[in-house]
Amino acid sequence: MHDRSLRRLLNDPALLESFLITLVLLVLTAGISLLLSWLWVFRHALASNASPSRGVVLVCGHQLNQGLPSLDYQARLERAAALAEAAPALKLVLLGGGQPSEARAGLAWLQAHTALDPDRVLLEEDSTDSFENLRFARDLVGGERPLALLSSRYHLGRLRIFSSQLGLDAVLVPAEPRLRLNPRFLAVSMQEAGYVCWFVSGLLWARLARRQHLLARLR
Repeated sequence: MHDRSLRRLLNDPALLESFLITLVLLVLTAGISLLLSWLWVFRHALASNASPSRGVVLVCGHQLNQGLPSLDYQARLERAAALAEAAPALKLVLLGGGQPSEARAGLAWLQAHTALDPDRVLLEEDSTDSFENLRFARDLVGGERPLALLSSRYHLGRLRIFSSQLGLDAVLVPAEPRLRLNPRFLAVSMQEAGYVCWFVSGLLWARLARRQHLLARLR
């Protein structure tokens, strides 16, 4: 967990409550809940290479490296630019807040490295995490359809759960042409499994215990 995420967790009672519930569930299931979450992440990492030709593609941001897009983020941007070049009717929405925002850093990278018309790109700069990415993007695009979610393969499983919770019917588009099984993928996919387990555990707890303050955060 990044320092920024840890600080947010400790300062947010709702997040802390759901996190503690997740730890309890992990103990009660002897880690099986985490394993099931990892299998979910792995299954979606095998997604086929969808190529939407119309509608809107939501491009997930990634934590910046000294104000510049990380290698993972660059791969997402390259894939988005290639899709836009092949389909003139396609619109892109770059997601991610911060100072500087991930979305604006992504647009600057696209302008420096591709011939993409910036007028075809919208920015969502207010979100602080992947769930807010999609929630704010939902409001930004309104009724425009069809929708596609573009991100790294290890991230697609979490996006599927988030989009379903938010009522977004979207196609998943992997940034990479194929899944590469290596130590880094195993590490980041396990981290993703932790986030998936956390979200699902918190959602189930909120529904079963009727924790309205938690449910309000998940709409």
